[in-house]
Amino acid sequence: MPEDTDPLDTAPLPEGQDREQSPMSEPPITDSQVAVSNQPELKPSNSIGSFLDHIYGALFTPAKTFEALRSHPSMAQAIAAIILVNALEGLRIGRSPAYLPLIVIPGLVGWFIFTSLLKSLAEVFQHKIGLQELLTLTAFGSMPWIFMGPALSLASPTRIYAALAVMIWFAIWQVWAASVAIGTTSWRLLSVIPLAIAGGIVSLIWLANLFKLMFSVF
Repeated sequence: MPEDTDPLDTAPLPEGQDREQSPMSEPPITDSQVAVSNQPELKPSNSIGSFLDHIYGALFTPAKTFEALRSHPSMAQAIAAIILVNALEGLRIGRSPAYLPLIVIPGLVGWFIFTSLLKSLAEVFQHKIGLQELLTLTAFGSMPWIFMGPALSLASPTRIYAALAVMIWFAIWQVWAASVAIGTTSWRLLSVIPLAIAGGIVSLIWLANLFKLMFSVF
């Protein structure tokens, strides 16, 4: 006698479908889908929470934060970071809030000039990088300077050592951030930064003389 067969076993299947796979079974999960599902949810790049996370990360987990900022730069956050650093510096030296724009605006101009010169010099050495990425990283690389006020509030001579430590911290973070943005080592970047600083000083002197000339005319 012929064996009993299930009608479903003999029914034709759609083209490309394996008989051993149930029509109701879910397709297998690929490695790419697993990798995507394991990625943390990113906050909006310009949210306040993301900005505060980047400030904390730039200070205490710079390697991870600088790489993240290089992949997802934000001009809005970069400008906010420079404004924050310069505003706190203005309050530290005793300026009233009404005079803070006179400190913040030159700080923004100097930051943009310095970063633009650094980008141009990096391109001379065959390192291509977007200006937005470099501006974002150098802005958050300035975060150690916010500790200058607390350092100088200490009793002498501790304040001197604390201020010196903040200055060294600031310099190292600036070089580190710029090297990540440009994609080179910190040691190679050290040969370029003095030229950018010299060019920035010349540009600021020229800009100051221009403002003096304008004020004298009006």
